[in-house]
Order: sequence, then C-alpha cells, then structure tokens
Amino acid sequence: MKINFLKATLVNLALLSIPLAADSQNFGPWQSPSNLGSVINSPCNEMHPTISKDSLNLIFSSNRPFDHKPASAADCLPALHLWGSQRAAVNDSWSAPRPLPINMPSTSTYEDHAPNLSTDGHWLIFHSQRPGDSDNPSCNGGGYRELWASHRHDSGDVLDWETPINLGCTLNAPFADDAGPNIWQDPATGLINLYFTRDLTPLGPGTDTAGNGFDVYVSTCTADISSCIRRNLWNAAAFEANLSSPARDTRTGIRRRDGLEMLITTNRAGSVGNLDLWVATKATAQDAWSTPIDLNLDNTNKGGAALPDTTSNDGGAVLSWDGETMFFYSNRAGGQGGNDLYITARRKHHCAR
Repeated sequence: MKINFLKATLVNLALLSIPLAADSQNFGPWQSPSNLGSVINSPCNEMHPTISKDSLNLIFSSNRPFDHKPASAADCLPALHLWGSQRAAVNDSWSAPRPLPINMPSTSTYEDHAPNLSTDGHWLIFHSQRPGDSDNPSCNGGGYRELWASHRHDSGDVLDWETPINLGCTLNAPFADDAGPNIWQDPATGLINLYFTRDLTPLGPGTDTAGNGFDVYVSTCTADISSCIRRNLWNAAAFEANLSSPARDTRTGIRRRDGLEMLITTNRAGSVGNLDLWVATKATAQDAWSTPIDLNLDNTNKGGAALPDTTSNDGGAVLSWDGETMFFYSNRAGGQGGNDLYITARRKHHCAR
C-alpha cells in the first residue's frame, strides 16, 4: 500500500510539472460584440485600437477632423491619425477622444496609424508615412509606412507623448511598407518580440500575384525597451511563415499576459467577410504558432456564435491584459458610419486542481 501510494504521488507530481497546453487556452467563446457608441465612434473611420494594461487608456486611429465632431463622412480627413480617450475606472464611460500631439498636421496626407502600447504604458509604437526630421529621419524618405515610437513619462496621461523616434533601418526595410506593430515581452526571459506586417517591393515570401503582399514578421531585442527603441537595437526581422498566407495578413494582436494567443487580420482563403479575424495559439512562449483558424470556427467550436457579419470587415483586434476582453474595428451594419470600434468579452475557465 505504501509503495502504491508513493508511486501515485510521484505520478501526480510529474503530471503537475508538465506544461498544460489546454490551460493556456482555457477560455470560453466570445460574446456578441457591442459598438463602443457615439462618444468614441463617428461617421469617419475608427480603427486599430490599443488598450493599456489597466484598461483605462484607449488609443486608436481615425480620420475624423481635429477641430470638430464630424457630422457626416464629408467631414473626414484624407489620412488616418492617432486619437486617445481615457476613463477613471473600468466601468466608467470613455472621455471624448482627442488627437495625440504627435500626429502629422491634419492637412497632411501622411497617415499615422495602428498604435500599440507597451505593457508598461510608457511607449506607443505605430506606423507612419512621415518623412521625419534631421534628428529622426525616415529610412525611406517618407511615403512608405515605417515603424515609429513615442515615449510618455506619465503612463496614465493619454496625451503625454514626446517627439516620435524612427525604429531604425535594420527594422524598417528599404522600399517596403512596415506596418501594424504589436509588441510583447516574455516575462520569463525579458526578450522583446515586435510583430508587424511587411509588404515588400517586389513581392516577398507568402505574397500573391494580386499584390496583396502583407505578411507577418517578427523582430527581437534583448535589451530593455527604452534601449531597443532609442539605440535601434532591433534584430533583422524574420518572416513568420506559420502566421502568413498567400493573401493579405495585417495587424496582429497578442495576449500580452502570456503571449500564447495571436489574432490576425486577413482575407486568406476560408474567410467569411472581406477581412476577418483569425486566431493562432501556442502551448509555451518558446513553441511555434499553430496554423491559424477563423475566429468564427474557433468560437463555434467552443459552443459560441459566429461573430462577424458575412459582408463586413472585422480587423485590428487587441486583447486586454487578461485576455478576457477584445476590441476591434468593423464596418458591419448598425454602426455610426465607416469603420467603428467594437468590444466583446469571454470568460476564462478556472479548473479546480
């Protein structure tokens, strides 16, 4: 009896030491999305949100005019710019959005787009077509999309941003669009992973003959985030074959608490709408990404409902720190006009041990 008890104890200890892949993805289905409403959305485009770790800062792209609330799509600007809103507590309402001070002028046709906050909230990484200045020039002279970053001292102030810094020509490829950044730092190793999408000229790996050449790439940096950005310490970007397809693969969103879930905006074969959200997972941070599946299928596999309207775009998703809330944009029917920001939630299953 003592031997059997000892054997059983050793087996149980061994099982507890094995990484449980199912635990890392132990979430229920996403619920029906809700529009963020007329305070955040407008008749113009609201896209590519990012949310702070405490969920009190919301930054997104919009082509609404800087100086007044648009009455119709006729008021919208030709280029997207960065906007911010904040709230005092998670259950409070969002403040009226305001343009970030790092935007190009409202008369500019250079876009500032696809913001992504670092986990500590002190850095905002985005892509821009700006030419830069003598201190921070563009790698391609402006016009191409490149990755830029801005720092703030107060991580709670949505408007406290410094002059943007170009992320450097090792990272920003010549004669290519580098866009849609998504940053995650491995808490175990400190390694910083910067995912983004690249459209090469001429067409690069994973692209199709129609020129929808955006694919997913990743760069890493072993220093602290401030040094990575200020000293341009990024490694050359590597093509992420598991996340890319022959179609258009753009803005990604990672579950930042553990880095084990990735959302991709894509129109790859099997998509329901023009642009859909697909999801990939991994068991540990060191593993390769799984083959992505449409979020509709993932949701129905978990007993939920299909999420996107079949004729709509759904993209630019970002997950909250705990992975239980998702913000994304959509042009589905019933919105304020153009692309609107939406929110949906799910629950994490807590299994007894």
